[in-house]
Amino acid sequence: MVTGRQEVGRGIAAVGRVFGSLIFVMPMVFGLTACSDRALDTGLLGAVTGQPSPVSDNTSPIRNMTGERTEYPNLGTVPPRPTDLSTEAERRQAMDRLAQDRAASRRTKEQTEAIPVPEPLPVPPKPDLRPGRG
Repeated sequence: MVTGRQEVGRGIAAVGRVFGSLIFVMPMVFGLTACSDRALDTGLLGAVTGQPSPVSDNTSPIRNMTGERTEYPNLGTVPPRPTDLSTEAERRQAMDRLAQDRAASRRTKEQTEAIPVPEPLPVPPKPDLRPGRG
């Protein structure tokens, strides 16, 4: 024979089990949807609810040029060749100047290293510090 109190106790226990299982299952659902590549586009909640991805599923990165997207540069047009490029003779002169600078730097280094360095002073002895000596 079941009394009213026992039935209420069983009902509360059932509700507790349901909430306990929800507390256990919900992190698992969100954790598994975090593994989805759709979660990056729609977020965890969108991946759980199945929202459509705002990103196209087009396998090719090439799209037709319809003129709708004007914020991206049009790769169909090619700018003219630059006209202010240096000639081969000018580049050779610049390389020769750089080689001369490098040689002058090496000569300066050799001259600097040839300067005699004076001997360092000897290390003074430790002071004799004893209390009471004046």
